[in-house]
Amino acid sequence: MTPAAVLLAYAGALAVVGPRLMDRARWTAGAPRLAIGTWFALAGSCLLAVVAAGAVIVVPLEIHHSAGGGFVRHCLRELQEHHGNLGGIALAAGAAVLMCAAPARLAASLIAVCREARRERRRLRGDLAGLPVEPESGAVVVAGDRPAAYCLPGRSGLIVLTSGALALLDRTQLDAVVAHERAHLAGRHHRLATLAEAAGRGFGRLPLFAHLPERIAHLLELAADDTAARAVGRRTLAKSLLNVAAAQTPGAALAASGGDTVARIQRLLHHPAAPGPAGIGTILGGNLAALAVPVLIVAAPVATAVGVACCRI
Repeated sequence: MTPAAVLLAYAGALAVVGPRLMDRARWTAGAPRLAIGTWFALAGSCLLAVVAAGAVIVVPLEIHHSAGGGFVRHCLRELQEHHGNLGGIALAAGAAVLMCAAPARLAASLIAVCREARRERRRLRGDLAGLPVEPESGAVVVAGDRPAAYCLPGRSGLIVLTSGALALLDRTQLDAVVAHERAHLAGRHHRLATLAEAAGRGFGRLPLFAHLPERIAHLLELAADDTAARAVGRRTLAKSLLNVAAAQTPGAALAASGGDTVARIQRLLHHPAAPGPAGIGTILGGNLAALAVPVLIVAAPVATAVGVACCRI
């Protein structure tokens, strides 16, 4: 039971402290892709710890070679011997919930989010059918006074511009906005946004997962900004973002005006430094460590049990 308690305590601490540490980190603006990986590493470590806690409750530490139903009966019998009939059954039920509930909830949330997004994108594609196309960029043009640009992910991704954007932006700024949307499509950013939204919907009562969709959405905008800025220049992109900052776009789309636009413009103008090789190595090592901690907590007593079983005197 001690490893299970440690795992649950670790998961709880990570769910509360993790987002605070990430929000205080200064390197995330300079390395948004690395920050995205870190957020997902923390979330994955938290869920892995919960599942592992359920596993160590029911799996006995001594070596047992049977499999299948015999192994399950052996685990239940061990729990009943140590905690009584009712206690053993209750612990087994609780362990089953820990092992199965988190993955099942995440899967259900992911399916629901994917269905909703697919339905909304299908509706939007229907509305866009037959509309004119801007010849140089290939973007679909919709009537609208507000300058806006967004993309619809999918097998054949679409970039959408409003007529207001065409009227307001010059060719260079228009190319910058289109480059930003192409970066979203090329990077398959909608998949990461969908996963973050599903995790937030499934485990939103925990601070780590409650913050995950918003933080990932913002970091995806920064990543797309970096890609577009390499093609058109940071100042040009900043000016184009300023012109479309007030635009409202569909919820199922990834928009050039998404995220905290003011912070994005300031970032483009001031260009925060990314971590150096040593910093990147440290962050990647921390991500791997976060994912490895639940495994190590489980492995320590198992290794002890193996040593006792194999080294009897």
